[in-house]
Parts: sequence; C-alpha cells; structure tokens
Amino acid sequence: MSRLRGAEVVLRGFRPEEVDLAMERMSPVPASSLDPVARRERRERISRSGARNDWEVLFAIESGGRVVGDVQARCSSHAMPPGVWELGIELWDEADRGRGLGRQAVALVASHLFSEEAAIRVQATTDVGNAAMRRALEALGFGYEGVLRAYMPTPKGPADYAMYGLTRSDWETARDGWTRTS
Repeated sequence: MSRLRGAEVVLRGFRPEEVDLAMERMSPVPASSLDPVARRERRERISRSGARNDWEVLFAIESGGRVVGDVQARCSSHAMPPGVWELGIELWDEADRGRGLGRQAVALVASHLFSEEAAIRVQATTDVGNAAMRRALEALGFGYEGVLRAYMPTPKGPADYAMYGLTRSDWETARDGWTRTS
C-alpha cells in the first residue's frame, strides 16, 4: 500500500474504521442515495484504496491526524490512452479548503504518477467557478486547455468545467519549484 507524505498532508489508503465516513462523504452522491450494487462497489473501492487497481488509485487525504478528503487518479484502458491519468480531488469540509492541502495532495499524486506509474500526462478538471482549484493547478504548472461545456451533471443541470493538463516534461520542469512534498 502506497503512502505519500507531504509537509501538511499524507496520502494513504482508507483505514477500515474510515470506510463508512468515506462512503457518505465521497462525491458525487452519498452512499445512502445509491442502489445496493453501487453501494457495494463503492465500499469495495474504498476498501482497496492506497494501491492501484485495474483503472485507479484512490487515496485518503489526511491532515492533522484526520481524514479531510480524497484524491483519485484514474487511467482506464477503456477510456484513456496509455499513460494518461485524470485526477479528481475533494476536500470534504469548507474549513479545510484554501489552506494549500488540495494543492499539496495534487502535487503528491502527480509526482507519484510520473515517477511510479509511467504517466505521460496528468489532467484535471474543475468547475469553471472554482477559482481556488484553478489557481492551485496553475501554480503547479498545469496548463489551462479550455472549457468542457455542459460536462458535469449537477442538481441544477450540467456544469461547465475547465480542463488542465500537465505533461511529463512540464512536471520535470515544474516540480523543482514545488514545495518539497514527496
């Protein structure tokens, strides 16, 4: 099981006693809203976190001794070219946002993907209005690549998302400027 350590965050698998919390807090919907098959699949996915499976690596984000969110990197051979990874991150509580925890988690997982998973590209999307995440991605060297219109289903209807990408050569240049995170 992988454990990635930064100055203020640790990325690791969810512990058995944290599975129920993760079940309810992970997006896009709480486990209580899922059908039984989807609920079982989510529980199994969380239980296998911290190690790569066929299509993903999922980590708990720990800060200050508590789980504050999750970060995933997905590379399905059915949906992405070889070596291309898509990131997803969520800090569960508003009080944990804006403190650099998400930026550090993204830096840790991106470094892991380039150094351990033979990534050639890491990409991330975020709501066009999520200025904090957009600044964090740009500060890490992710290049803005455009808007995916009507991309993410939401209760209010499809939302536009901004696409960012970081290539291996971008990472090799940018990582020296990152705060030492791995």
